[in-house]
Amino acid sequence: MAVKNIVFDMGRVLIDYCPEQYTAAFLGESADAGDCRQITDVLFGGETWQQLDAGQITETQALAEMLAQLPERLRKSARLLFYGWHTYLRPIPETNDLAFALHRAGYGIYVLSNTGVRLHVYSHRIPAFSILDGAVYSADVQQVKPDAAIFHTLLSRYSLQPQECFFIDDNEANVAAAEKLGLQTHLYETGFDALTQDLHHAGVHWQTKSLAADSL
Repeated sequence: MAVKNIVFDMGRVLIDYCPEQYTAAFLGESADAGDCRQITDVLFGGETWQQLDAGQITETQALAEMLAQLPERLRKSARLLFYGWHTYLRPIPETNDLAFALHRAGYGIYVLSNTGVRLHVYSHRIPAFSILDGAVYSADVQQVKPDAAIFHTLLSRYSLQPQECFFIDDNEANVAAAEKLGLQTHLYETGFDALTQDLHHAGVHWQTKSLAADSL
């Protein structure tokens, strides 16, 4: 079946999700490297962050658990970063431009992302979100990739056929799960050119014209 819909992951596909850089930028050049690493690990790298993505815990509950893992001297900075890290993220121009081009070519554009509810605070800053035909976010549905359930939610909510979908994600397990369900896939890890080649091989074609950059 011909591809009719493109499904994007968000972090490291449409946006430059880089917690280490957010922490370093927030704390400044003079910050101790060990402090930066500790705050990053506690805020973004632990089970509590995963529970946020899964919608199993509120931000207030999560922050309390995180701060309890840090020394008192780091808690104020960690609290401010927890509520403001998203101000440091930036859209990835190439993939946002691609989403616009595919939209103009008549393809359905969707997002399937493991993300907490904070996404709703900053989603307007991601150019491609202005032309989405639909989206499923893990915290909203309390399902997470690579579980098949969240893929089924996307497909059933928007009446999509798996064989007509091309899924782009930077996580190998997520890509494997999508393939098992019949979606065509691309593991986004070797650069934009590899993605465009796989799309062309799948019979997906578009004309190049940069519009997303104008929305930044």
